[in-house]
Amino acid sequence: MNEARAKNSVPLYFQMEQIIKSKIIMGEYIPGDQIPTEKELCKAYHVSSITARQAVLNLVSEGLLTRKQGKGTFVEKGHEDVKNIKTLQLSGNLGDVTPEGLYAQEVRVLKIIKIAIPRSVATLLNLEEGGEIVLVTRVRSERRKPVSYIRNYLPLGIGEKISRRDLSVYPMVDILRDQLKIQISNGIQHVEAMVADHEIASALSVSVASPVLYLGTTFFDRKDKPVQFSQTFYRPDQFRYTVKLSIRNR
Repeated sequence: MNEARAKNSVPLYFQMEQIIKSKIIMGEYIPGDQIPTEKELCKAYHVSSITARQAVLNLVSEGLLTRKQGKGTFVEKGHEDVKNIKTLQLSGNLGDVTPEGLYAQEVRVLKIIKIAIPRSVATLLNLEEGGEIVLVTRVRSERRKPVSYIRNYLPLGIGEKISRRDLSVYPMVDILRDQLKIQISNGIQHVEAMVADHEIASALSVSVASPVLYLGTTFFDRKDKPVQFSQTFYRPDQFRYTVKLSIRNR
C-alpha cells in the first residue's frame, strides 16, 4: 500500500479492513487468535499508524475484533456473521470444476516447501497441529497475463511424491488421480469475493486490496479421507465462474 494513493482511490483504512476481514474468512485468523499489532500492520503494509488504528477500530465496532487492554487485539469468538454465511449447495461431476482453457495456460511454480500445518488447514485435512505439511504455490497465466494464484496444501505422504515438472504441466487433481493413483471420489468447493493482500497482489500483478475471486477446494478419496486443500485466487477481469444447471422434472 502507499499512503499517497489515498486521495485517488479507496481509503487505505478501508483497504486494511478488507484484508484483515479476508484473512478471517479464509481461516488464516480464527476466533480467539491475536492479530498483528498496529505497529506490525504498519510495517507489513507500509501504512501510517493512523491508518492501521482506524482499520482495527472499525473492525472492533463491526464486532469482528475485540481489544483487550495490555494484551492486544483478537478475533472475536462470538462473532456469527463470518461463520454463518448462507450457502447454496450445488452438485456435479469432478470434471465440472476444471476451469475452461486450463490445460492451455502457462504455469509458473513458485514454491514447493514444508511448513507447519496452519490450524485452519489441519482441521480441513483432518491432521494434527504441530506437524508439517507440503505447500505448493503456482501462478497460471494466459498470453503472459496472470489469471490465477494457487496454494495447494498436501499431507506429507502425498506432497513429497509430487514433482516440480508435473506441477508445471498438470492440474493438481490430475496429478493426484493419474500420477499418484489416488482414487478421488468427491470434493467440496466454496466461492467468495476477497481482496488481495501483498502476496496475492504481487502474484496476480494487481494492486493491494483489489477484488479477487476466491475458490477453496477440498478433495477426498473413496474412504472420505481428505487428500488436499487448495486456495485459488482469480483476477476478476480474467476469469468468470459459471455454473451449468439442469432441472429435474417432477
